[in-house]
Amino acid sequence: MNKPQTTVAAIRDVLFRNADTLNHQLLKRFGDVADHLSRHEDRAVIGALEGAEADIAKMRSLMLLLRDCFVLSKETASARRATRT
Repeated sequence: MNKPQTTVAAIRDVLFRNADTLNHQLLKRFGDVADHLSRHEDRAVIGALEGAEADIAKMRSLMLLLRDCFVLSKETASARRATRT
């Protein structure tokens, strides 16, 4: 059974899940870009890059929120790392 989380820890988990989703989207997007580049498809590269800046900005915003607003105490962070390994 999972131990109850603090509100901050629960919010951090949601923010990291959102960041993970964005990361997968970006990796797929850049994989598409690489495929189009290898085939010298300039317009397809431009299309595949459409929205990348917005996704990167969202990822940065999520990480800034985590850093600035949802910091775990050192003891809580250490305990969470220990349970993940």
